[in-house]
Amino acid sequence: MFDSLDACIDVWKRAGNHGSKEERIERNLRWMRYYAYVYDQQRDMEASVDPHAADIVETLFRQGYLTPESSVLDIGSGTGAYALAFASRCAEVTALDMEPTSLAILQEHAAQLGLNNITCQEGMWETCQLNRTFSVVFSSMCPAICDYEELCRMESFSERACGIVAVTRGSYDLHRKRLMELFNVRSPAGMTTEALWYYESLYLAGKQPNVRSWSNQYAYETPVEEACRRNEIYFEIFGIPAEQSRPLLQQYFISQAKDGLVPDETQLNTALISWSV
Repeated sequence: MFDSLDACIDVWKRAGNHGSKEERIERNLRWMRYYAYVYDQQRDMEASVDPHAADIVETLFRQGYLTPESSVLDIGSGTGAYALAFASRCAEVTALDMEPTSLAILQEHAAQLGLNNITCQEGMWETCQLNRTFSVVFSSMCPAICDYEELCRMESFSERACGIVAVTRGSYDLHRKRLMELFNVRSPAGMTTEALWYYESLYLAGKQPNVRSWSNQYAYETPVEEACRRNEIYFEIFGIPAEQSRPLLQQYFISQAKDGLVPDETQLNTALISWSV
């Protein structure tokens, strides 16, 4: 697709529009209230190892990157879907996330599962201090690994391999997509990096990245009030105050609801890019 790594890096930077490190830190802060709300809804969920995350971990084992003795850094761990899966198979895991609610839930779930080999570190990838290396460095759907410079920084903490789970074309959230059109807003710049950019830049850098893809569709129902509240907080990120968005959200979700529940669907297409460092 590109003649050189420099050309790829240049187009990636312009297409991604991720901004400077200072701009990314400011954007992170705007998202924290929404993340905290979403994570708090997961607090009472039963602790378990996510099957999809377990499949990712098994893939890294089959590729020879992971062993039972491995140490893993999980960048942007959230509530720990992947950290728990890694911890169930590997010697130790460090979970890095900027949102304290997510790490508190991760610790609760790890305790419930009897996993005492997870270390939680609160902080942003952009400013965190890591004084060690890890067998494998991993990140899933994390906006922080947003350009070639951050990809190289990720590699610098790895002794053996890296893995990134990234979105591919065709993914969507049904109602979120419609609401973006209703409010005439676009997704914030710099929040998503497609798998293509990671693969292309690694290939041009002389690596031999492996790729495995998944396509998952989820159908679920959400109470009207919960759907309204979550989206009020979400659209505040775009500068739309809750008192402005609430009437439109209530009208929209009531029109979509059946017996007080809003049916929704998510199409999530992802790829695992993994490579030896």
